[in-house]
Amino acid sequence: MQRQLLHPTYATCLAVLAAAALVAAAAQPGAGASLDLGAPDHFQAAVCEAAAAFVSESGHQVRVHCVSVPPGALRIAEEGQMDVIVPPCNNSSKLFSDRGWVRPETGKRIFCRRMAIILPPGDPRGITALADILRPDVKVASLTVLRERIEEFAPSLCRDPDVSLDVMAVWLRDADQMMDLLANGEIDAVLAWDTFAAADPRNFAVIRLPRSEVGDQACAPITAFVTPGADEPEAAQQLVDFLSDSLTAQDIFLKHGLMTDDGSDAAWYDEFAARRFQKVYENVCQQVIDDYGIVEGLALDIGCGPGQMTATLARMTRLDVTGLDIEPECTEIARRHAAEAGLADRLHFVCADAHSLPFPDNCANLIISRGTLPFLRDHALAVQEAYRVLKPGGVAFLGGGMGRYTPTEDALKLYPQGVAPGTALGWGPGQTRENSIFPFPVQSFETLMTRTGIPNYNVIDEGGRWVEIRK
Repeated sequence: MQRQLLHPTYATCLAVLAAAALVAAAAQPGAGASLDLGAPDHFQAAVCEAAAAFVSESGHQVRVHCVSVPPGALRIAEEGQMDVIVPPCNNSSKLFSDRGWVRPETGKRIFCRRMAIILPPGDPRGITALADILRPDVKVASLTVLRERIEEFAPSLCRDPDVSLDVMAVWLRDADQMMDLLANGEIDAVLAWDTFAAADPRNFAVIRLPRSEVGDQACAPITAFVTPGADEPEAAQQLVDFLSDSLTAQDIFLKHGLMTDDGSDAAWYDEFAARRFQKVYENVCQQVIDDYGIVEGLALDIGCGPGQMTATLARMTRLDVTGLDIEPECTEIARRHAAEAGLADRLHFVCADAHSLPFPDNCANLIISRGTLPFLRDHALAVQEAYRVLKPGGVAFLGGGMGRYTPTEDALKLYPQGVAPGTALGWGPGQTRENSIFPFPVQSFETLMTRTGIPNYNVIDEGGRWVEIRK
């Protein structure tokens, strides 16, 4: 395929992170294939970094062309100058396939985008669910390209039958304008794909919405395809495979706040993984109660999963407990468990990101988190957020392990190979990313806490690895 100059409106991006590798590859005779990758501009940082990693591992060259959505994405696909294309959504993937702009059989999911509520940091309006934004006193914005999707689910959830979407929402064509309005306080919330927040350096709070509320709009796969005109189709397929299958690329997407799965593992985790640890949850909760004596007020469980430990803390105290998890499928299961246990009046769940908690400053008496930190892309930011929402006089107990009340024989039943306190939340001796479930291991609590600037803390190695933070 003969290459031509790209349309001048394209934002052609040779990623800063990839530049050195690209130059090195170009300088070597026969350095490999030269590939052009087209992607939406709000995936730019993540896709460019993943492409840089592919260059480093493969020796091929990759030029990443980031384009506006939707006109740029359509144009770049129609002109046929890319070897690999990442369409902006599943509808675009179908359109590109139907028109012959991509080869459908080569497509692989590289991450998922979720329908979400995007909020200012700290969530000043106290919005934690879809019903909270469907009120006449809340200013909401979205994109015109999403209007048809939103109109499929929003009217049935609106609390006021006399309020239409035309009154409730500001419909915009430009995503940057939409996010600027939110940052400047001119609107209260954005209802759109979570990828718009992931692409923005401002630390917006993101509440991803469950299928029970928004149906099929809840989750859309983002897929990479080889194009029919690719000059080096084998190398192009290698790039697609790398973006989809390699832990390196998947961890990069996670680092940029993107979801790499569709939540289909939540039921398995609830049934076979989380319930195995019920006695551990009871032991850790009892330890927290005995050590800190906080049994009333508000508690947060950050990274609650299907909510077993959250419910255990509520049963053992008089606390109102809110569990937070990034996957809406997990919080849906957790709400069901709370209702079944008769705890729905004191047990609440929010689908949000630990890096930007949708809670006001100084609101929580107690914060717990077990086993979540090595799944978080920025440990320091997550700990600082926990400290922000902690009340003066409150305690946060964060880390991983089975607690000091779990007998050794019980621990060995769960982990026959044993778990050394020094390697909980991290990689053990000889472990690598390929044989660990942790994408972002915690290497040192002392180093982490120094980075946070939080003054009053204590690192605990008994029963795992924990940090106790007081405010």
